[in-house]
Amino acid sequence: MPERFDSVVLLNSSGCKSSPTQTVGTVIGDGLVLTVAHGVAGQKVTSITTTSGQMLDAKVVAIDINLDLALLYLPTSKASKTKLAPLKFANAVKDESAYFVAYEDAAQVVRPAQIREILRIDTEDIYLKNKVSRPGLEVETKVVVGNSGGPLINRDGELIGLVWATSRTEKNLAWATRIEAVDKLLSMISTSNPQSATPQVVACSG
Repeated sequence: MPERFDSVVLLNSSGCKSSPTQTVGTVIGDGLVLTVAHGVAGQKVTSITTTSGQMLDAKVVAIDINLDLALLYLPTSKASKTKLAPLKFANAVKDESAYFVAYEDAAQVVRPAQIREILRIDTEDIYLKNKVSRPGLEVETKVVVGNSGGPLINRDGELIGLVWATSRTEKNLAWATRIEAVDKLLSMISTSNPQSATPQVVACSG
């Protein structure tokens, strides 16, 4: 099992809740970081911390409250200096083994994971107001508070999904959004100038 994935970063967001929110992000393009929307929605400040301990400010450039996905942008010059190579996308395969990457006490952890099912997940948006359906994965892996947004990476080092919830009744059962859902989010921005995007204005979640 790999010791770490430098393309996976820790996110800390603040500004609309009584305490900062911790989530996980994955570099998917030049200066582009993918994470869950419920961790950054309505927040005033979001910073990332790399595996080497470097801290960088990030800006939300696209958000989808139904898919629970968000894109953040880092200045390309700073991102390149941190060697944050973007991960490639791949489709998940049922029963395949994968890695779940998260953070505990600001240290990255890599856990084994297995794709149980590939399905549509009927759930609610991040405000628990409207019913939505997401392209999803049912996953066997350990997920704790602060792990939301952690990527599922296949054995070839490709990004296949993003974990957003864990079961309260069954041990080591979690749900993820399939990576193909990100295409909708990417269509909201200019890949040549991501920071020019004006994201949907959203309220604080939770």
